[in-house]
Amino acid sequence: MKKILKINATSIVEAMVVMLIVVTGVVWMYNILTKSTQLTTNVKNKIQAIQIARQWIEAFTNIRDTNWILFSSDYLNCWNVLNYNPQCIGDDWWINDTDWNATTYDIKENQNYKIYLNEDNRWILENTSNFTPNNFSNSDYRNFFKVWLNNWIYTQSGITEELIPFYTREIKVNYLQEDWITNWNESDPKIKISSIVQRIDNTSSQAHKIVIEQVLSNWKSKK
Repeated sequence: MKKILKINATSIVEAMVVMLIVVTGVVWMYNILTKSTQLTTNVKNKIQAIQIARQWIEAFTNIRDTNWILFSSDYLNCWNVLNYNPQCIGDDWWINDTDWNATTYDIKENQNYKIYLNEDNRWILENTSNFTPNNFSNSDYRNFFKVWLNNWIYTQSGITEELIPFYTREIKVNYLQEDWITNWNESDPKIKISSIVQRIDNTSSQAHKIVIEQVLSNWKSKK
């Protein structure tokens, strides 16, 4: 009888050890799977954020190129006009504006814009001075710069498909002065475009931010 009890006790201990090993393995595998899922989600969201930022750069380039086409008679003054305003023609900065880098109807220096397609399928810029730049924690900021999806095009018109996770995007405009003031008729004026995309997802409690920059020039003004 004593021998039988000894065998049973040993079997229970062995079973408990096996169960502990199995449970530890399951927990370990679950943690690995969870971290792997989070990493996959983070990488996917980051790739999407890069796509959103790059598309804004391409859209801004399209704005400049469209201005060239629409206002080929005045490359100097109309290459950077805001929302295709024809009043840019002949609106010389050295006559009408004390600010070297922007004429009356230009896309302005040190401004933050959102961008969307209008009914004519042209990119339109819209800005506001009510928000602190890059202030993702502000709900008004998030609502204004929110990104939507419309037929595989990222836009901010607000009449399209929701994106998951939540993204914001803003364009920061800065002019590069170089030698505009003294050599306006020979210079190659440039704008530095910063496309800033922010998102928040379940991989972090803090907002993730992607910034892509590109310099656009008005090289046609030298022709």
